[in-house]
Amino acid sequence: MTKGDTKKPEREQEHRVLIRQDWVAAARQVLIDKGVSGIKLRALSESLGATTGAFYWQYRNLEELLEDVRQDWAERNTAPFTRAIAAAGPSGMHQYIAYVRTLVLGGEFNPRYDNAIRDWAHGDKRTAHVLREIEIFRINQLREVFAALGFEGHEALIRARVTYFHQAGYNAMQITETQEERLLNIPYYAEILTDRTDLRSLRTAEEVRAMLIAPLASAS
Repeated sequence: MTKGDTKKPEREQEHRVLIRQDWVAAARQVLIDKGVSGIKLRALSESLGATTGAFYWQYRNLEELLEDVRQDWAERNTAPFTRAIAAAGPSGMHQYIAYVRTLVLGGEFNPRYDNAIRDWAHGDKRTAHVLREIEIFRINQLREVFAALGFEGHEALIRARVTYFHQAGYNAMQITETQEERLLNIPYYAEILTDRTDLRSLRTAEEVRAMLIAPLASAS
């Protein structure tokens, strides 16, 4: 390259175009669609229109990328609940409704991502460790919601576990429901989990949806 030539070497061009988040996003989709065994460096590079050299500008090895995927999942599939519950204020019922709204209407939480991480954890100790830490955090988060609802000690913990295990099983079984059916079931789950019967007065899916969208006006 002669003096004054502004053309960058090919590897430097790739380095400037692709960042870690690009590789994480590509690996995330493969994990969800095919499982961890599908995350291959050459295939990822091709999907991004890059060479494997571009990968090594960002990562020393594939395991570094896999760790970024674990942390991406931990943040991406947990933070929406944390934000929603915090924004709901001190009312336990508002917090519970915010949690349900995030599950059913939020769009940020991806149950398939949870399923893929759990499948991966069966054969990978590091993934199992990250999964266990996040699940403990999520259950404790729900325990605080039930404590805000007035349940004390072990009762709050058990209600949190039932809520979380129920949702994890629901996702793992890939239960097929229409959106209307899922909305109509919410008042019944709420009664069982929170002892609140007032949501049973909601007779249509649209009434339940309206309650979820505007919980502060609908629950006390």
